[in-house]
Amino acid sequence: MFKIIVLFICCVFSNCIVHAQQVSPRLIAGRQKMSPTLINKQSDFLKKPGTNNSFIVTAEQINMLVNTWKISHPSIILKRLISEANTVIIECSNQLFFNTILKDPNVLFADVYVKPSSEVILIGYDRSQNGIQVIHELIPSANGKGITIGIKETNVDDADIDLRRRINPSTLADRDKDPHATVVASIAGGAGNSFITGKGLAWGAQFYSSTFNNLFPDNSDALLQNNVSVQNHSYGTIKQNFYGAEAMAYDGQIYNNANHLMHIFSSGNRGQDSANDGTYRGIARFSNLTGNFKMAKNITTVGATDSGENIIPFSSTGPLYDGRLAPQIMALGPNGTSDAAAVVSGAAALLQQLYKDSNNQQLPPASLVKTLLFTTATDVGQKGIDYKSGFGAVNAYKAAKALQQKHFINGVVGNNEMFSQNLSLPSNAVNVKFTLVWSDTAARINSSKALVNDLDFVVKELNSSIEFQPWVLSSFPSADSLNKLPVRKKDTLNTSEQITIDLPTGNNYTLMVRGSKIITISRQAFSIAYTFDTINHFQFTHPLNASDIDRNENEQVKIKWDVATLSAADRGDLSVSYNNGTSWTAIQNQVMLNNKKFNWQLPDTATTAILRMQTSFGIFVSRPFMIAPLTKLTVGYFCADETQLSWKKHIYASSYQVFAQVDSAYLKPLFTTIDTTAVIPKSINASNIFAVQPILQNGLYATRSAAIDVRKQGVLCYYKTLLAIDVAGKVNLLLSLSLPSATDSIVFEKLNANGALIRKVASIRTNAVQNELSAFDNNPVAGANYYRAVIYLKTGEIIFTETVMTFSNATENVFVYPNPVEEGQAFNFLVNNFITGNTLQLLDTKGSIIKNVVIGQAGKIATTGLKQGIYFYRITKPDGTTFASGKIIITQ
Repeated sequence: MFKIIVLFICCVFSNCIVHAQQVSPRLIAGRQKMSPTLINKQSDFLKKPGTNNSFIVTAEQINMLVNTWKISHPSIILKRLISEANTVIIECSNQLFFNTILKDPNVLFADVYVKPSSEVILIGYDRSQNGIQVIHELIPSANGKGITIGIKETNVDDADIDLRRRINPSTLADRDKDPHATVVASIAGGAGNSFITGKGLAWGAQFYSSTFNNLFPDNSDALLQNNVSVQNHSYGTIKQNFYGAEAMAYDGQIYNNANHLMHIFSSGNRGQDSANDGTYRGIARFSNLTGNFKMAKNITTVGATDSGENIIPFSSTGPLYDGRLAPQIMALGPNGTSDAAAVVSGAAALLQQLYKDSNNQQLPPASLVKTLLFTTATDVGQKGIDYKSGFGAVNAYKAAKALQQKHFINGVVGNNEMFSQNLSLPSNAVNVKFTLVWSDTAARINSSKALVNDLDFVVKELNSSIEFQPWVLSSFPSADSLNKLPVRKKDTLNTSEQITIDLPTGNNYTLMVRGSKIITISRQAFSIAYTFDTINHFQFTHPLNASDIDRNENEQVKIKWDVATLSAADRGDLSVSYNNGTSWTAIQNQVMLNNKKFNWQLPDTATTAILRMQTSFGIFVSRPFMIAPLTKLTVGYFCADETQLSWKKHIYASSYQVFAQVDSAYLKPLFTTIDTTAVIPKSINASNIFAVQPILQNGLYATRSAAIDVRKQGVLCYYKTLLAIDVAGKVNLLLSLSLPSATDSIVFEKLNANGALIRKVASIRTNAVQNELSAFDNNPVAGANYYRAVIYLKTGEIIFTETVMTFSNATENVFVYPNPVEEGQAFNFLVNNFITGNTLQLLDTKGSIIKNVVIGQAGKIATTGLKQGIYFYRITKPDGTTFASGKIIITQ
């Protein structure tokens, strides 16, 4: 019979509330229907029969049940219908749920519904890892164009400079915007407008936002209509270890409705915990993924590594509840597995785009993208697969190369049928990998094992007739067993199976896939990818271009390379040339090649450079790159009719290209100049976002500057700020010029409240280097005083600054404003006859001191966290005597 999933969110209503003594102290019948999480929480729920709690329930004949509830239990409120997952959200009390809903014979399963939370702290993004920089440099066509990445959590900031104009409208989006979602989207596919570090993997992709308040899959029709083919899930709930309704729903969506759709989940940031329930309960640092949906078998779970590709201790680990491998793959995420999931989502989008572009715009099956990612991953942690790092760290470049070289096979097989295909590899191939992946039908809810349709994978070396089976981990529930290295044997748990051959004895193989148990369909589809290295292969992978090095940011650079040798002891001599190979300077001799990286202390110079590695099997040279400070853009003035930009001369530049973001999601070249300043009239450009890139004498491009929004640089029309500060009964006027070389003189003026001139305060002749000007009004009035500056340019133009206001406090010890002040806002103070060491205390009506701060003559006091009402302030001298006191009123 078809199973229906029902989700309940239970709350307190007047006609649902009961007294605790009315609930039977015994455990209510239906324990076999409950998830381990619900069993653990049941006693607490029964003690509070009327409190709010959330439940997921699987039932049959949902329409009949809902109609029955409307009549017999009108307190139940239907909140949301998730038709594809056969899910309804309702509200009711604990009493009603346990004594009525759970006892209903149609109900098959119940679980606790837990709200999600983000799994990242802040962005940590190194483009030299995970093949990001290499794929952008060596496969420039890989950009994600034509792919839409779903971001399921809070809403993405569509005004972000790296995402604007690429966020598609969404009826499923969360109401709240959060920096976390914007960071995740930027890692997956930022445009790189802000700077090179803001360039995500799939920088040409579009985005579609949906809320993670719905933990079930989004409606398939909505995702398909909006062209979402990969969806990122950088969030989690609590540690859960069972095959629940959410896991079943995700497996069903991928298998039944959209076999190309990929769901990428962060594994979680609970890697040092133990499981709370299930087979692996209490085993430290194992089985701690965060969320039931992560128990699905057709999704991809991602763990986190640091910048050295070391597994981060907080990254959640497997096994899953039934012993399956998790996380399946790793990526850079020094601040959380959210970052790591975003990297893999971007990599998946690139593979989908590359496949579409060469296959008549058809998307690849999810199984193909997964096997490409798993097969080309870099082994991290202990050798081979393991429950902490899965198949290894993603390498987007190698995955894309395997796709372009067609190192994959798509096939189908029936029950007890054998699929086989012969494959010839180069005679110098080493480190060979084969990975089989398939999408399986959803299992029954709360199944002891998620796998339904099982395939067996074997690779046979034809010359020797040796058969290689997949690597399988021990799933026995003890730390010693879970830490064991994998062994070769038949895999009966996972939908991803990998076979490796480090040193092949032959180069002709037969790949065999048998349908060992196919029970829900006639034929099961699958994908296989393979990869290999060639002996004595060497390639520099970082740095690759001018954007890789900024000595001002980091005086060391991590030189990286890819290599394959027969001996782990092989070494090479690393050197650098600053004159295009005419002469070489040693960096380090006898470098261990298999380390694949070397930290280099950069020389204190600005120059172009190339690297060289001399080995016993050849000499290898890098692409040219540059060691130089980054070009930084500054604003000379920002006026209504034009903007002036300037930058320092680049030592090797012959010209400069100015970029602007106008009518596109990306910065576009505006014009080229040989000068180091540019005046941009509004008539030719409506943009406020600019960048500049040096063009070198050899025709290469240096690193483009970071983009700036001229509205946010603190620069106005020829000036930055005008301040008016009361000082012991006088007003000090301070003007900061942004372009003193263009200024002839300035005049400070005093105005009335309506802006009419009262008198001139001072006139000052400027010079080309004086950008800070000061004058005093010796005769301010008590209360509000208004001032402006008039800037006379050498061209004859006149610029008026904004009008500023200050309070003169000649007759009072202290002036506090505004008063009343709105809740959450700060109030200002000005102190007359100021003494260094004065302290301001803020007290409530009971006399309790809320704030106690040493103050200057003027400043602000925040009211954050204070409720509306009356408060008192007291200013004391250093000797403790009261200097002034008064009352502050905080309003809504």
